[in-house]
Amino acid sequence: MAAALGWASYKVITLAKKSVDMHKNPAYILYSDPECLNKWGFLYVQYKATSYYFVVAMLVYIIFKAVFIAFAQKSPIAQAVGLVIVEAGFLIAVSVLRPFMDKKTNIFNISISVVNFVNAIFLLIFSDAFGQPEMVSGVMGVIFALYNVIFA
Repeated sequence: MAAALGWASYKVITLAKKSVDMHKNPAYILYSDPECLNKWGFLYVQYKATSYYFVVAMLVYIIFKAVFIAFAQKSPIAQAVGLVIVEAGFLIAVSVLRPFMDKKTNIFNISISVVNFVNAIFLLIFSDAFGQPEMVSGVMGVIFALYNVIFA
């Protein structure tokens, strides 16, 4: 799956570069060619035309997150720390680059990234990395559930 999405991301980037070379604008081929839009559009339509490359950043984020979830099962603290680092990196990338189409979409996706980052911090707390009492974990669990319900 990752290889197929990687290849599709490569195709999107090569089409965007071809569009920049021919028309000085990545949007020309990516958004005006119906064949390209129908075939590859699901990867890049949520981004600004100049941020077509964010497809790769999103793919790398998903792969890193999946690797930590899949292969760090034996060490919950390492898994939680890895997820905090991955989520922090993605939050910084989304906040700085703001690759999405408009202001509302950027705000919404930055908010999602903030919630994911806070969830990773809660995972670190729940993995007993700090040796806190059970009561603290219970209260944090209620807070975790409430803010996820509110945001959802």
